[in-house]
Amino acid sequence: MKKDDLKKLIGISDKHINVINIKDEIIKEVNYKVIEIKSTKKSYKCPNCGKYTKSVHDKLKPSHIKGMDINGCRSMILVHKRRFICHHCSKKFTEDLNINMYKRKISNNQLIMIRKLLLNPTLNFKTIAELCNVSITEIINEMEEIISNIPDHLNSLPEVISFDEFSANTEYGKYAFVINAPISKKTLDILPSRRKEYLLNYFTKVNGRENVKYVICDMYVPYLQVQRIMFPNAKFVVDKFHYTRYIMDALDKVRRRLQEEYGYNSKEYRMLKNKNNVSLLRKYYFDLDIYSYTKRKKNNKYIEIMIADLIKELIDINEDLKTAYYLKEFFLGIVNKADINNVEENFKAWISLCRDSGIEEFIEASNTIENGLPYIVNSFIDTRYNNGFTEGRNNKIKVLKRISYGYKKFKLLRGRILYVFNGNLDGTMPKKHFFKKNKN
Repeated sequence: MKKDDLKKLIGISDKHINVINIKDEIIKEVNYKVIEIKSTKKSYKCPNCGKYTKSVHDKLKPSHIKGMDINGCRSMILVHKRRFICHHCSKKFTEDLNINMYKRKISNNQLIMIRKLLLNPTLNFKTIAELCNVSITEIINEMEEIISNIPDHLNSLPEVISFDEFSANTEYGKYAFVINAPISKKTLDILPSRRKEYLLNYFTKVNGRENVKYVICDMYVPYLQVQRIMFPNAKFVVDKFHYTRYIMDALDKVRRRLQEEYGYNSKEYRMLKNKNNVSLLRKYYFDLDIYSYTKRKKNNKYIEIMIADLIKELIDINEDLKTAYYLKEFFLGIVNKADINNVEENFKAWISLCRDSGIEEFIEASNTIENGLPYIVNSFIDTRYNNGFTEGRNNKIKVLKRISYGYKKFKLLRGRILYVFNGNLDGTMPKKHFFKKNKN
């Protein structure tokens, strides 16, 4: 391999830096390809007075810098540096070859690769360390370098924001709090607590709260209280997924109650317990291909049955289940087809039917819907006002936490999440010039 090609592989573009030797060496029982480099540049600008000097004071002991793997072989860069002296101000300084950052024992190319791998939520620190041939400490140091630029509080807020929480076991409790901008698809901040007092204290320090027009979240009461105090100009929007879940839970409670009534050895119990049947009951009828066939086991044999007939057979088991199923369908019909002009009237009609049904599970669900009705209606103002984006982000956070086996410091978890979702804090990918802030 030509030395110029080798320079490109290890990330050296400076024409004044030459490869003077390549050798194989065993370092800590690991085989390395050691590449020796030095600069042929004859004059350097004094960092103190700005004058150029050619006077070499002495040569430093060669330093070992870990480089990128080359064709599957680990590499080590042996850097020869000189120390110059400026005769104008008597300043002594070391030449900068831009191979590594100050006091870092890995190359700039390695740092760039580490930052790129840290953007991947499926990789933990240990895996990244193994891929880059560095210690976990180096990965954590780089992560801390990244998060050192993250502000403690948001500087501004968009017109639409969403709240949610995820399990994190922080010093403040078992839940962390996430703030997203669902329209611009951006995670704004991660907080160590979802408690009302903590949120009020945090948002007090955030500018532009009066510009927020919509706050989207679930039906957790403290979030509503935070919105009323901190965002008086905003409308509180309950996400469709969360209020629909109350209805699905009510249907499941009716089904489980009937299972117990019919008993473990009954045909009805087996039908209601079947997970495929449960899934079928929960789905919106008009989203199903009701004239298609599915297989079910009867008399120890699998037979084909039309989905429409199977649903009828299931709901005919009991009048309560049939009523509960139709109430669920009515509700999903409102969610899927109503608009802002008629949705409140439709929900009130549905609440009245629930109370007339006498089914306790749906009476309880209808009370919850009635209590949050003004905020549920707000979700029909714009179809984009939902927590779909937030739930997707939460799934990625769960992956990140699971593969990392937890984080000892919440600061690291917060920084990693924001870095994975938003990239560099200035919105750009890491570049080589980023590492030129060398000290002498």
